[in-house]
Amino acid sequence: MSRVLVVKTLNEITAAQFAALRALKVSEHQEVLGKSFLESITDWEDAPKDEVLGLCFLLGGEPVGLTLFKRPMKSLPQVVSIHGLKIATPWQGQGLGHLAFRLAVDHLINAWPEAAILKLAVDAENASALAMYRAFGMTDSGPVFEGPNGSEHRMEISLTR
Repeated sequence: MSRVLVVKTLNEITAAQFAALRALKVSEHQEVLGKSFLESITDWEDAPKDEVLGLCFLLGGEPVGLTLFKRPMKSLPQVVSIHGLKIATPWQGQGLGHLAFRLAVDHLINAWPEAAILKLAVDAENASALAMYRAFGMTDSGPVFEGPNGSEHRMEISLTR
């Protein structure tokens, strides 16, 4: 199998790839923090298409993960947030999350060139995600806060190059 990770929009993948994506799983804990694959896909399907960008990560043509970018406020189209970046359980621990994040941000910049700031919230206990986002250059944009599932960091990065 090819080890090249590719990113495509959810509109670009085949029906078979979409069905396979819907069937992917993460741990129950990860679902609590960032939703299941099916819940993320439903969020994408239910949202206005100009407000949500859904991306699928493919390894050898096989879906292994997804993420959503959202424009939370129409009045501030330059501010984008990332939601539910996930790699399915069989492919975790191989560095694909790091690569997926980089590919997703590059895709975002091309798809929504007006995007200038990327924001996210991440579980304070998720050391690997915090390390990944900080290595990418994201910084805390405020104090740790109590989110719906526990303590979270708010992080952001400028997308202007």
